[in-house]
Order: sequence, then structure tokens, then C-alpha cells
Amino acid sequence: MTGLLLCLTANTLYADIRRYGGIITDDAGQPLEFATVSLLAPGDSTLIDGTVTDVTGKFAVSGPDTLLILRISALGFEEKTISTDGSAVGEIRMTPASYSLGEVTVKGSRPVAKLKGDGIQVDVTGTGLAVAGTALDVLGKLPFVSRSGYDIEVLGRGEPLIYINGRQVRDPSELDQLASARIKSVDVVTAPGARYASTVNAVIRIKTITPVGEGFSLNDRTTLGYKHYAYLFQQTNLNYRKNGFDIFGLLNYENYRERPRFSNSTTQYFRSGTIIKNSSGDDFAVYPVYQGKIGLNYNSGTHDTGLYYDFSFKPSTSKGSSLTDRFIDNCFSENLNEQSAGKRHNRQHLLNFYYSGDIGQWNLSANFDALWQINDRRNDETEFSSANPMRNFITSNDVINRLLAGNIIASLPVWKGSFRFGTEVSDIFRTDRYTGNADYISDNDVKITEITSALFAETEQSFGPVSASVGLRWEYTDSKYREFGRIKDDSSRKYHNLAPSASISFPVGNVRARVSYTRKTSRPAFEQLSSAVKYIDRYLYESGNPNLRPVYRDYTSAAAQWKNFVLELEYSSTDNYFMWQTMQYPGDDDVSLLTMVNMPRFSAWGAYASYSPTFFNCWHPSFMAGLQVQDFRLTHRDEILKLDKPMGVFRFNNSLHLPGDIWFNVDFSARTSGNSENLYVSSTWQCNMALYKSFAGDSWNLKLQLDDVFDTSRQEFTSYDALSCVSVRKFYDTRDLSLTLRYNFNSARSRYRGRGAANEEKHRF
Repeated sequence: MTGLLLCLTANTLYADIRRYGGIITDDAGQPLEFATVSLLAPGDSTLIDGTVTDVTGKFAVSGPDTLLILRISALGFEEKTISTDGSAVGEIRMTPASYSLGEVTVKGSRPVAKLKGDGIQVDVTGTGLAVAGTALDVLGKLPFVSRSGYDIEVLGRGEPLIYINGRQVRDPSELDQLASARIKSVDVVTAPGARYASTVNAVIRIKTITPVGEGFSLNDRTTLGYKHYAYLFQQTNLNYRKNGFDIFGLLNYENYRERPRFSNSTTQYFRSGTIIKNSSGDDFAVYPVYQGKIGLNYNSGTHDTGLYYDFSFKPSTSKGSSLTDRFIDNCFSENLNEQSAGKRHNRQHLLNFYYSGDIGQWNLSANFDALWQINDRRNDETEFSSANPMRNFITSNDVINRLLAGNIIASLPVWKGSFRFGTEVSDIFRTDRYTGNADYISDNDVKITEITSALFAETEQSFGPVSASVGLRWEYTDSKYREFGRIKDDSSRKYHNLAPSASISFPVGNVRARVSYTRKTSRPAFEQLSSAVKYIDRYLYESGNPNLRPVYRDYTSAAAQWKNFVLELEYSSTDNYFMWQTMQYPGDDDVSLLTMVNMPRFSAWGAYASYSPTFFNCWHPSFMAGLQVQDFRLTHRDEILKLDKPMGVFRFNNSLHLPGDIWFNVDFSARTSGNSENLYVSSTWQCNMALYKSFAGDSWNLKLQLDDVFDTSRQEFTSYDALSCVSVRKFYDTRDLSLTLRYNFNSARSRYRGRGAANEEKHRF
């Protein structure tokens, strides 16, 4: 595959033609998509080549190296004709068309969601999504995306990698710092190509409105909220722009308290008998956040470069208690009362440098990251037993992560599209020390060094209404695992991985369709590889598994769009899935060990539909429905257990544009009960409401929001493995009342365009 792509590149570069490229924008300087570009002979206007602009407004056509004519036309704009004798024509700004009509009223609408080659694109500007509040609120309303707190999931694909203007989001709180009014569009990528790491199953790309203006600007947000406890969010963004230079900074402070509660029932089938544990308890946690960022960048029009430094400090304190009744063969055995108090200090330093620019026909981009994390945890545990002596002990867990990474990507026009290739390298060093002051707690000292190199190549070609892409990514990882300073050959790994991807988009009458295939992998998180045996209680220990193998997934999907209706069908085959497994602790039949294991291959199917009509004046509804079913089997109590009950996901969002430019949102979401991997998940539903009003030309705005109005959101599930069945009920204060005030001074915003490097490795930390 790579050889074929390189041959295509060579043939194009040495042909006796020139590539004529540029960017088409509207009168406000925004990229203009689907503009028609024709390359004509100057004498008789013979058509030589033609194309349409992409989502960024860019185009590229081929013709002889001589004086030619470019004709650009777009709906709602005056046709423009220019002469060119060079390969780059730069920016072409279109003029809105003006018509003199009599008593005629013209109304029109365009679909909110558009099917693209690797997913769907959702417009935010000019829709009800623009007043949703933050980027986090917007993502929770997108087709095929679900949200629970800061957790974002693409249905059927899991947690996505998220980018803002090409820069990867490392901390979910960044999504809470971006106002929805600043977002132009969002791409939900369900078939990520070779440019993304093989561990990336889904991508969300957020594109903001192009900033304008010079001088000093300030964006300030204050949120006061209440969900059993009052909380505060305060964020200030500063920016100064002059002659293409930006100096920007951010200060962020958050202060939250929460009181999660739980109720668990565990049944274990051991040689010593059937053990039943019924537990209940609650926790109280305080976790402030202190964050700062400073950086600069320069934009010359064809070249972007910049760097920034980001620091965050997240101390937290917690305390909790639980009561457990233990039974053996239905006879009461023991009562356990556990009291705990903990402290955590998480610090992160991140330095990022990026470059992006056009050199002739070539577009080059580079990102370099240096990341340093220090995570310290101290727990003081006291355990009272009705049948055994009291236990009191202290544990410490100190983790240090260091990452150096960089990537370089180049692209150029080839044939009827583009060719992109690049490389990425990451160097990781991690230490994980776990200690306790009791003889029943095993100390551990693990060091992991890991170097990953990757090469990729992909091409996108358009043949009239048909477009296709194909790509291949190769990755090599050399991981060294050391325990107490000694290398463990059986836990050290070397991986060679090939990740192909392909998609084709084509029309079928009035329907736009797409078929795609991707192969993805998931490597274990570093904590899942740790061999440290951690104390949970006197009858339960937990450990990682340094022998875990990567998960491999093959995705095949088909999607279609007709007007405002979008449908996606998906099939996936998963091998080596990670699953928690209960086993008896070696040497003690009364104690169990919880660890990670790999499971055999299983399959899953999904069907998802979204409908967002645009023919109402003040009412903007959006419907989404999905169905997921799997063929998952495991051994439970020496018998094969089938976990294949379908699960449904539904959402009905409503945005009402009321008089006085007030927006009123009412959103409903629900999930039916069903199986997901080794879980049986119970049904749940909730309703959210919000009021939004802007003042003084959106110089400031207010948003009043109430989430989970009826306090119905629940997290209940039952997990199965070979020797146990665990039913879990978790209770959070999900009813959340908040008031947000935003103030905007001047309109200049940072133009930082860095993407980051080794983004998936950061997530594994």
C-alpha cells in the first residue's frame, strides 16, 4: 500500500503540469466550503480541470505551466474570475450576491449535520448549539455522542481523542473553559485514518471561529453552582495581539465538593464455600484546581508557529466509611467497619511547540511536547472486625511520568486529491512506588521505559461525486519493565503493529453514503501493567497484570445521509479485551485477588440514527436513537454465560428561541437496560433545562441551568467473571443548579494551532 502511494506521488511530481492551489473565503474571511473552482484556457475558456473546496476552503487543480484563468462560483456569492501564472493564488475573498426582487420572500435551511469521509460534521455557529454554554455542553448534544459529567463517549467507539483547532485536549476541564459561542463546527470522526495513532478509536475535532481584531482582549467566566454543596468555577483568558503576534495567558480556579455513596452486593464461588458480601458506604471529597497557562504564537498568513507552558495543581482530600456484612454458605461470618482518609497531590507541567505552514505546494506541520507529572497519594485506613483484631495502616503510592514526543506531517496535492505522510516518536519514563507500614501489605517499585516510533501514509482522492481515502500506519514499541531495579524479560514487550484504514463516499440518488474500515488497537494503561498487590480490605487485594496483551479491534461501518436524517451501521470484532477477573489469593482460600486478564474474541453490532429538522422557526428539535448488541460469552461458575441483551440509547433535545433573544433548552435522554462487555447495565433517564440571554451585543451573557431536574440519573450495573458476581449501585448528586456569567472585552482570541504529540500516550498516564 505504501509503495503504491509513493509511486503516485512520484508520477505527479515529475509530470509536466502545475498545481494551482489557494483558499476561498466569504466576505468575513471565513472558509467557504463547496465552492466550485474551474481552471480554464485563456483563449476559448476550455475547461482544463475543476474541483470544489473542502471544509477549510482549500482547493487544488492541475494544468499546464502557462497563463490560465480561474473561475470561482458559490451559491449566494458573485462569480469571480482571476488570471494566474503561478501555483499558489493565496486567499480569494468572495462578494455576497445582491438581487433586486419584488414581493418575494426566500427562506432556506441547510442540514445541521453533514456526512463526511471519516464521520459527520455539525455546524454550531448560527444554531441553538452556539448558546449551549461550553464545549462540554455542545459535545453532549451531538449526534452519536453521549456525555456523563466530564466523560465523553462516541457510541460504539468509546472515549474519543478530542482536538481544539488541531491541538489535543489533555485535560477534560479544557472543554469547560471554551465557550460554545466561539465554536464554528465540530467533527465527530467514527473512522479515524492513518494520521491518528492505532489506539485511537474515535476523534472529535472542534474548530473555533477565526479570531479578528488587534490589541488587548479579556474573556472572563464565573460559575456559581449547587449540588448538595456549593461550588465555584472562575476562569480568565487574556490575549494581546499585534501585527500577527499573540501573547496569551489563562488563569483557572475551581473548587468542588462531593459526597458519592454506594451499595454493593458481591457473591464469590470459592473452594471454601460461597461467600456473600453486602456493603454500603459514603465518601466526602474536596478537590480544588489551580491552573495557569502562558504562551505566544506568530501568524504570517502562510506560516504559524508558537509555544506555550501549562501548569496545573490538583490537591484533594477525602474521607469515607463503609459497613460490610460477610456470609459463608448463607451463615453470618463477620461484620467489617472501614474508615479511611486520603490526600492526593497531582502536579503537571507541559511545554508544547508547534509549526504549521505552506511552502509551495507542500503543507508542513510539526509538534513537540515535554510532559512531566507527579502524582502522590497517601491513605490512612482503619478496619474494625467483629471476628478479628482491628487493623490500622498507612499506604503511599508515588507515581512520576515523563514524556518527550514529537511528530512531523507533510501533505501535498496529488492527482485528484492529496497525499499525506508523517512520523511520530515518543519516549516515556514512568516510576510507580507502592508502600505500606504493615506486614500484610507488599511493597512494590516498578519502572517502565517505552519508546514508540510510527510512520504513516494516506491519500484522499475525489472522482466527481465519489471520494475515497486509503491509509496505512506502522508502529513499533519497545517497552522495558523493571521491578526493584531488575528487568523482567517476561513482562517487557516489543510490538510491531500495522493499522490499515479505507473509506469511500458516494451518492445514491439524493442520499450521500459512506463505507469504511479501520483496524485499531488498545494498549494497557500503565497502572494496569503494575505488578503491585494493593490492599483493598482484609479479604480483597488488587493487582495489575504485566503480561497483558494489547486489544485489537476491526471496525466496519456504513453511513448515509438524506436531508436532515443521518444513519450509521457498525460491526466490530474485538480480540484480547481487558477484563477484571476474580481469583483466589495464592495460599489463602478466604482471600480473593482482583486482576486484569485478556478475553477471547467477541463481536458487536450497532445502529444509530439522528434527525435534526430545520423547518421550524423558533423550535429547533433534535432526535437520536441507537441500538447496541454484542455476542459476548464468558465462563461463570464453570458454565458458559451469554451476555447478549440489546441496549437502547435515546435522546430528544429541544432549543426554543423566545422573544427578547432568550434561548430555552429542554433535553431528555434515556438508556435501556442491556449488556455491555461483561456488564449488565440497568436503565436510566434524565432531563436537563437551561435559560440563556446575552446583553450589549454579547459583551456579556447569563445562563441559568438545572441538570437532572427530577433526580433520576442512576449508575447501576452487575459485573460477571469466572468466580464472582458483583452488583453495584452508585449515587452521585447529579441534580445540579448553576448560574454562569461571561464577560467579553474586545474580540481577539488566541490563534494557537498546535496539535500536540503522542496524545494517546498522555491519556495512558
